[in-house]
Amino acid sequence: MGTDRLAAATARARELVGRDDSYLTEERVQRFLASGDWSLDTFVDLLDGHAAARPSDPAVIEAGGATLSWSELAAASRRFAASLAGRGYQRGDTLGVQLPNWSEFCVCVFGAARIGVRPVLIHTPYRAFEMSYILGLTEARGLVVPGHYRGTDHVELARGLRSRLPGLEDLIVVRPEPGQGGDDVIPFSELVQGETEPDTGEPPVSTDVFVLMFTSGTTNRPKGVVHLHANLLNACRKYVEAYGLGPSDRWLIVTPLTHLTAFGIVLLAGGLAGGAAVVLQESWDATQALELAERHRVTHLVGAPPMLIDIARSPDLGRRDLSSLRFMMYAGAPCPIEILRRLHEALGCGLAVFYGWTEGLAHTYTLPSDPLEVTSVTIGRTGEGWEWRVVGEGGRDVEAGQQGEFWGRGPNLSPGYYRQPQFMAERYHPDGWFMSGDIVTLNADGTYTFVSRADDVINRGGQKLDPREVEELLYQLPEVAGAAVVGVDDPRLGQRGCAFVVPAPGATLKLEDIQAHLERAGLAKYKWPERLELVDALPLTPTGKIMRYALRESAGR
Repeated sequence: MGTDRLAAATARARELVGRDDSYLTEERVQRFLASGDWSLDTFVDLLDGHAAARPSDPAVIEAGGATLSWSELAAASRRFAASLAGRGYQRGDTLGVQLPNWSEFCVCVFGAARIGVRPVLIHTPYRAFEMSYILGLTEARGLVVPGHYRGTDHVELARGLRSRLPGLEDLIVVRPEPGQGGDDVIPFSELVQGETEPDTGEPPVSTDVFVLMFTSGTTNRPKGVVHLHANLLNACRKYVEAYGLGPSDRWLIVTPLTHLTAFGIVLLAGGLAGGAAVVLQESWDATQALELAERHRVTHLVGAPPMLIDIARSPDLGRRDLSSLRFMMYAGAPCPIEILRRLHEALGCGLAVFYGWTEGLAHTYTLPSDPLEVTSVTIGRTGEGWEWRVVGEGGRDVEAGQQGEFWGRGPNLSPGYYRQPQFMAERYHPDGWFMSGDIVTLNADGTYTFVSRADDVINRGGQKLDPREVEELLYQLPEVAGAAVVGVDDPRLGQRGCAFVVPAPGATLKLEDIQAHLERAGLAKYKWPERLELVDALPLTPTGKIMRYALRESAGR
């Protein structure tokens, strides 16, 4: 059986070799499989293993209390797979999935994977512009949407898309509201009905394409990232080992499942690889997150920095029994040091940071053994067995204490961008290195300190300044609820700093107040923002990252 699976995994991986949208070569495939870095099992195997070993244990818990056990999740995914197969879906077909954090998301993804159908994960805020591009690029045969979600009729949105995309056949609706039916849509509930679990045919192999995920699109068109079972399992098992994850854990999912933080680190690593139950929060609300953490005795929470800021400043933080919480983790962007200190003092739990990309999950992270002084100012170390470079000017590796672009390489990386060869040279070096575009400092102890995106560094008259350094100090002001510093064009200096600030309720702020605070903190004057814009909210991507390009555009108008 092992020999057969190895032969099948090798054959499937070779389908990606030599393509202009993949960095895989015959040598890399053979090395990853021979070394065991790419295992031969899949996430479907893990799901079925939990269903057999612990059938009645909870797997997915919704905020309202509805629960799917491991056996129920496995059975529902089999029925969904059988329904897709009955409608003619085959290995290699694609299925758009635009769902919030509902249990049906898990059924769709694992059900499609059972027959080699590729789920295309689409952020729920995306509308016709982004979705037409994504569904057209992937040639999606079907699309799974909610009935209504956050004021949008997704059925009508999907109908409009189908009228423009001739390859889009099936519109599958989850939790439709009255009046949203019709002969042209398929209720999701009909696809998972029945008592039988028909044979869905040939099982998936580890080098099958598991999911297609799209980057947040902070700089240009979203990139379609290809993920295999094998590369994601490599990353997930590293986290399980590093953090001692297991079935006794309970994770709260607060970021969208269509993003790799929630999908990869929580659902796949904590849930499938670790065997823990996950609690789904449908949309972000700090008060509800703390209530869910208390009610379900949550042990782990991973959020984007704005979410940690909301929790740290929530009046409910000291009113809830959060003694079960062992670790709070963050990813996606740096988090102000003051916020981490406040959380550590209030909760007493461990804090960890993940750093990575949609292309490779978290390539670096801090460990439970790391003190807060390390977690608060670094992005940790590279996972065991993964490679790294910090590359300076001229393509040379920098020494400790110097800044450069972070490059990563290893079996955890995506093979490439689906049908987007134009992006390959921009991010993938011919030697297999992923060139992140992130500027970091290499530290003497083997950790790295994130500086900024390469295009976020502000060049003021030849002096480079790091916006994060200024933002850290701004968050010390109680009048500041949110802050981002960007560079704006200046005819003499090239760029000057502009601070976009969300005032705390009832607070008033002037540029002079901010500059006086920075002077008291001892920050060099050339780093001070020279312009202040007060805003109601900072523009965020669906995954919680600040859209700095939008702020730069706003400042330029």
